Amino acid sequence: VSTDKYEAYRNDFIKSSNLFQEALNDYTKTTEYHKKEQLKKTMDEAMKIMNQIVKAGLKKSEQTKEKKVSKDYTNYMKDGNSQNLKNLNDDLDDLQKSIKH
Repeated sequence: VSTDKYEAYRNDFIKSSNLFQEALNDYTKTTEYHKKEQLKKTMDEAMKIMNQIVKAGLKKSEQTKEKKVSKDYTNYMKDGNSQNLKNLNDDLDDLQKSIKH
């Protein structure tokens, strides 16, 4: 992947991961069913885009970190467990830091 393409992928990934993180924060704060459903759709879509970007043009180390985030997200959506939420936030932060550098 050329440097220019990598930068474009990186920027798109950062936008999607920020959208995902904002939706996740709102999701954890709201108790309103319809709002939760809408936020879940937003997170699902952002996760799908993040997966596609990682496969298309990010480094192997970033791909590994993104797989952890995706798995954490699946686990959290299954049970709403606070430890899974912490894992998701920690791994997402780690991934974002590695991509921003």
